[in-house]
Amino acid sequence: MKTSPVRLAMCGAILGLGLLGQLALGRMSETERPALRRALETLPYELGDWTGKSEAIDPEIVERAQTTEYLNRVYESPRHPGRRMRLWINYSREGTNLRHTPEICLPSGGWTKIEARTQTQTLDESSPTPTLATLLAYSRGDLVERVGFWYYIFGEGRLESYVRRLPITSRSSHGRTTRGSSMTIEVFAAGDDDPDGAAMIDFARALLANLEPILPHPRAQYYIP
Repeated sequence: MKTSPVRLAMCGAILGLGLLGQLALGRMSETERPALRRALETLPYELGDWTGKSEAIDPEIVERAQTTEYLNRVYESPRHPGRRMRLWINYSREGTNLRHTPEICLPSGGWTKIEARTQTQTLDESSPTPTLATLLAYSRGDLVERVGFWYYIFGEGRLESYVRRLPITSRSSHGRTTRGSSMTIEVFAAGDDDPDGAAMIDFARALLANLEPILPHPRAQYYIP
């Protein structure tokens, strides 16, 4: 039985529409993953009056953190004698580093969160879009660890930003992945002699001022681990 030209034309049109639809969906799902404007290593060793030095880190930790670029340094300041701020910055081009936050990694290492010591702090109060950080405290036996945490997502659109803020996704595995690239920032301080986090806030503000040349645009900033 012969196929009529009309039927052939209809089949061709349907096939063409299907291909066009597939291409359109492909374009809609394309992921923008902005690279850093500068390498993380260009972050100065002098942040205000905080002076830093790099420290080696176990390659297995780097691999588990799913990092594209990372920074592991310790900073000290004469204005805060005896306080050492350990800075861990993890940039992931694939956005997979958001699966690794203090609220996941520290409890798995035997640390217990001190709920009463959790606070939110604005780091740049004069900015029209202030950067917020979460300050946390964890204990293990007689040891106390203070942690400052915030993160960025680069290339995220308004829809993704809105969905990420919903409670159903913010603490799920889906909520800890991103369509764009991302950077997590964690500041650790051992001991409990800075209960209000003043030294950590001072360091975070000095750090923030020097991060700007590295961070790509557009970006969204979050602070809840």
